[in-house]
Amino acid sequence: MFSSVLSIPENRVSAWVAETDPKYASAWLAALPLANSAESGREIYQALYTVNRLELRLANRLELMAMYSGAIATVCQGLQPQLVHEAPPLGPKKRQLAEFIRRLHIEMAYGYKCCLRDLSRTRVTLRRKSRSAICIGRALYHLSEVLLRSYVVYLPYPTGTWREIHELFRLADSLGIADGSVAEEGHEGGGEIPIKERYMRTLLLGLTNPYQLPHGGAQQVDTFLAHWAAQAQIARQADHAEATGHFEIDAEADTPPLPLAKSGQRQDKNPWVLDARALLNTVQTFVQRLEKGEPMEKLGLGVDCLDSTCIDLLQRMVRSWGESARRRYVRRQQSSNVFVCVGLNSAHYFANGQRRFADYISAIAPIPVTPPKTAETEDEAFVDLDNVTHAENHGASTPATVTTSTVDSHRVNRWRLRDIGPQGMSLNRYGDALAPVRVGDLVGVQQATDLGRWRVGVIRWVKTPEVSSVEMGIEMLAGGVSAALLRRLDGTNDLKNTYPALLLPATEITKHPPTLVLTRGACQVGDVVELMDEDSEPRQVRILRLLERTGSFEQVVYGEIVTPTLRR
Repeated sequence: MFSSVLSIPENRVSAWVAETDPKYASAWLAALPLANSAESGREIYQALYTVNRLELRLANRLELMAMYSGAIATVCQGLQPQLVHEAPPLGPKKRQLAEFIRRLHIEMAYGYKCCLRDLSRTRVTLRRKSRSAICIGRALYHLSEVLLRSYVVYLPYPTGTWREIHELFRLADSLGIADGSVAEEGHEGGGEIPIKERYMRTLLLGLTNPYQLPHGGAQQVDTFLAHWAAQAQIARQADHAEATGHFEIDAEADTPPLPLAKSGQRQDKNPWVLDARALLNTVQTFVQRLEKGEPMEKLGLGVDCLDSTCIDLLQRMVRSWGESARRRYVRRQQSSNVFVCVGLNSAHYFANGQRRFADYISAIAPIPVTPPKTAETEDEAFVDLDNVTHAENHGASTPATVTTSTVDSHRVNRWRLRDIGPQGMSLNRYGDALAPVRVGDLVGVQQATDLGRWRVGVIRWVKTPEVSSVEMGIEMLAGGVSAALLRRLDGTNDLKNTYPALLLPATEITKHPPTLVLTRGACQVGDVVELMDEDSEPRQVRILRLLERTGSFEQVVYGEIVTPTLRR
């Protein structure tokens, strides 16, 4: 019997025309200009949509789906790079493109699920298992791509996707073909992959909290898992007493697995458990080797990234697949306005009373610094660095449109508060002129009920549920913030060696000591630098420990260097 959990479209008459004879369909596909991905993609989608809603012979449908697979892979490879550098929220055209790529994979999954339905109706048992394995494996691949394409651009995944993925694996297990290998057109290297491995790869991707990954992180994790997911296992729940590295698979839920509950608190209805301990140990070993200075090329990770970015990515996997921290405080729903600025430079600007960086240097520098004649222009360009990057990502014509004035350089947007807790808040915003935001961006936050008091936080997750709307979660780094300057000790007062810094007080909840927030790469652990602010005398401090690093800032622990006083 065909599972009612698997969705397939009803038969209907379409206004589009499609070749249903494999011979003529092959000739039509061969004549398409696949280099023109957009135009070819539309024609293939229309044909595939029509075929999925017609009654066809099983053999013909299987042959047609095999033909469409290669063409769909080529089209998607041509379209996906257009979204690589897009920060959420996507503009209307880019969002339409992202949803179109997802629709291509959804229709491919429909086609293979239709083949499964037809197989359940036929009385012929010859090659039924092998054909079922092909249909399940490729439907699983395309539904996994639907999830991945959603995660990459921070779109909510279509309802029912996870539930169908679980059901496909359950079906494969019941037929005894879960360990069977299936050739995948989209699989790296063009080889075969077992159905179980494909399923585990998708489960592990979902467990990394993809909406909390930095921009491009979901694709990097998926590429890594293409090489290492086989180290995980799916086993019976009753076989495991410990919870670390184990995740309960609820086949009826439209969600990825959940951390396995402690013994005695588990549900008997979910017999399957994902065991990620071996993979977790492998990732921890990679982190240790990178921290010891071993070149990334020698590790054979299977993914290309910078050493520091790679360590951060691997550490996120460790936290996700190990004993990840859970929220300890209850969020309370609240509806009010919150004012948000994005970027370290903007947060520094508002924390020091809306003074330009050059003016702030002149006010607190112990030795007069004569800015060059172009200081104002240089300062505006520096202060606007984060915004210029985002503007370019959204196709801004020139940076000049952003740096026309100081006010424009430090834009504040009004967001709507959804809920709030001691350590963070979730916000949403609607409108046509939404500023782009990324996971890992530093933000300044001022609540409408507490005007004049700025705090800083970091964006932990982003979703774009609708066109011209965005939701994000912010973790607050401290209860307050004050502006400061950091200067490298090289014997000069060159502005190039002076950086904006934010002083954060100690936090009781996270048990962090006082910390500094700096531009990424401004200094290294062990460096001795000069720290200046308006409330204290200039002093030398040593960077002791890196607390957090994102794509835009670093949070470090520091200690003041006390110069001993000589007695006469």
